[in-house]
Amino acid sequence: MAYFDIEIGPHLRLFNMVLKIGPDGRPRSYAPKVRGKRAASFHPDLAQQITDAAEAALKERAAHAYRRN
Repeated sequence: MAYFDIEIGPHLRLFNMVLKIGPDGRPRSYAPKVRGKRAASFHPDLAQQITDAAEAALKERAAHAYRRN
């Protein structure tokens, strides 16, 4: 669905995160891969917060693009 960067706090930024549909059909965020393996993992609560934020930003971007046309 999208690639995105996220700032978790003042000391942690993650780049090239991936938002895509997971095996269960729901949106899910994934850490970027390095040499074919995930570079990070997240507690399920944090993973859901990241996904929710990414979805909200994607919807806002889509709504903004639609208003401009």
